[in-house]
Amino acid sequence: MTFEVESKSQEAAGDSYLGVAPDPGEVLDRLSEVVFQTDPVGNWTYLNEAWATITGFSVAESLGKNFLAYLHPEERAATLELFRAVVAGEADHCHHETRYLTADGGCRWMELRATVLRDAAGQIVGNVGTILDITMRRQAQDKLIEQSRILELIARDAPLAETLGSLAAMLARHLGGLVSVATFPERRTAARSRDGGSGRSSGDPADMGTATALTAIGNPDGTVEATLSPTALRSLAAAQGLPRIDVEVRVRRTGKALGAFELYGVVPDTMTATERDLIERCTQLAAIAIERDQAEEDARHQALHDPLTGLPNRTLLGDRLAQALTAARRGRHVVALLLVDLDRFKAINDTLGHEAGDEVLCHVAQRLQEQLRDTDTVARMGGDEFALVLPELLVVEDAEHVARKLLAALTGLLDLNGVTVQLGASVGIAAYPLHGDDAAALFRRTDVAMYRAKRLGGGYAVYDAETDVDNLQRAGLAAELRLAIETDQLVLHYQPQIDLQTGRLVGVESLVRWRHPARGLMAPDLFIPLAENTGLIKSLSWWVLRAALADCSRWQQHVPELSVAVNCSAHILHDRELLSVIDAGLLAGDLSPHQLQLEITESSVMADPEGALQAITRLDGAGVSFVIDDFGTGYSSLSYLKRFPVRSIKIDKSFVRDMGSDERDASIVRSAIDLAHGLGLSVIAEGVETAQSCDQLTDLGCDCAQGFYLARPMPGPELTEWLTARARV
Repeated sequence: MTFEVESKSQEAAGDSYLGVAPDPGEVLDRLSEVVFQTDPVGNWTYLNEAWATITGFSVAESLGKNFLAYLHPEERAATLELFRAVVAGEADHCHHETRYLTADGGCRWMELRATVLRDAAGQIVGNVGTILDITMRRQAQDKLIEQSRILELIARDAPLAETLGSLAAMLARHLGGLVSVATFPERRTAARSRDGGSGRSSGDPADMGTATALTAIGNPDGTVEATLSPTALRSLAAAQGLPRIDVEVRVRRTGKALGAFELYGVVPDTMTATERDLIERCTQLAAIAIERDQAEEDARHQALHDPLTGLPNRTLLGDRLAQALTAARRGRHVVALLLVDLDRFKAINDTLGHEAGDEVLCHVAQRLQEQLRDTDTVARMGGDEFALVLPELLVVEDAEHVARKLLAALTGLLDLNGVTVQLGASVGIAAYPLHGDDAAALFRRTDVAMYRAKRLGGGYAVYDAETDVDNLQRAGLAAELRLAIETDQLVLHYQPQIDLQTGRLVGVESLVRWRHPARGLMAPDLFIPLAENTGLIKSLSWWVLRAALADCSRWQQHVPELSVAVNCSAHILHDRELLSVIDAGLLAGDLSPHQLQLEITESSVMADPEGALQAITRLDGAGVSFVIDDFGTGYSSLSYLKRFPVRSIKIDKSFVRDMGSDERDASIVRSAIDLAHGLGLSVIAEGVETAQSCDQLTDLGCDCAQGFYLARPMPGPELTEWLTARARV
């Protein structure tokens, strides 16, 4: 081949070249990339020395041979198409990446740039171009792609074995050995230093721990298997004389050991810095994957277990009961469900405090577990209630025997930091198939039986259809309400309260609803009385308070200083926990006490005037506002009303609704407004459904109003949209 070297005159160059022109061939041989020329059919006609340096094939033996002979077999078809396109004149040049063979039997990635050579007549006489070795760049790209794929596995919560297997395969592929990876059975926190992330040579260091099970084995060809145990793999490697490196997988920030890689057939002294860096990155990715998997496992455990006692919760118990019933239908066994309710627990909790109550619950949990078989399940249902599933019984009497054991284990004296308390329990029993053929029926009937046992002074009771049929529906709904409170089936609707003088939104009233899975959306008058009669009103009220304050906090960006009104039952008004629940909700929502209004009815106040006065005064001192709800329908004494530190009265809708057509109602409303203002109280009118009523109330000097004419009650998200739309007006 002849290269036309265009040069400036030696004379112009002067003495800087010492009068000697460089040899073009010598210049090209100093380049690190291959320079080539071929004839029209692709036979090499020129190669510089970089060809021999990169491929190991000498220039002399390569000249005259076709370039296709040096291509990786998998690359020949695609490269041939590009070559034909250039030779056919369809393209003047080509640029692509491909693999070339090397003399040692391997291959290297090359970036090829070529263009056609033409003679004076324009005919193609060959090709000329360059070949750049990009093997290291491609390897780096491949590693990045592999690592990105592993990060994707982690991000989409792929099974841990798949993620760790991919890491083991990547290490094996790049290190050329056999790689296993496993997790440790216990999460130890003792840290040890690592040798630059490359691990240590073969041996069994004392602090390496023992893997629970071999998660994956990566082979040099990139395949993954998990057919050998750790012991078997180590024995096989030892028999073959393969060196081994142990590399622990640790959490960087804490040093906690999570697992280990074992590298077989890899010699530490021959490892490059790049290989050590790859090991370090793989251990980091493995730590992320294992830690994430453990966090998800912890979350799953927490979702299915009671945080105080560690027992299964209602959800897990329901799953165990469903499994037991399925097995019982196949094997014709008896399955018993027991509900255990502690006697006098509330007195212990109120007298000695929650820490003592928690200690009692943990004690009871332990005693219950000690009485059961491995196949039985005991769960904490909430509060002081526990439930047990006893599968594969022969007769219902077997469950009675267990109940007697439980009562014997629980009944007696317990020392709580020097204070002795008497424990006892009531147990209800229902069994499949005698008392019900599904979980829901068993839960309802166990609840009924437990309440009968409690009414009888403790002990246990087996469900009896003749005795318990009258209480079944009520108890069933109570059980469903308890579940509704615990599983967020309740929802709050909010009705805006408008200042009639300015038209400004000043507050919202929260109204609880029950999204019953079978009965649909239930109004509060269908379940609040039930909650009050069954002791559920406390947990229901705490739920409403926390939810209302949380929602009110979110709306501050739309209406600063917006207040929320919550209906307060007489049962809750006297509860000592009320203030702490309010304080916690206000603190969590960054709200001021005056932004919460508690609405209490006349009847609830007058049932115990002196007690109500003390409770309201205590809460008023903390900044909480009180509103007398349904004013005019009860029998409040003006002398008491004058003494109570309430801020507002709410006129009942029964008077507001017909005040436009009934002069007596209008007179009552007028008198109530005058009376309230005379006592320094503001007035809220509810049930405003027409423009006429709204105008009348405004003329009478009523301060605020709520009702369908102004805005209907709406769920929280819908109210947010309403507030946004109102702000645009």
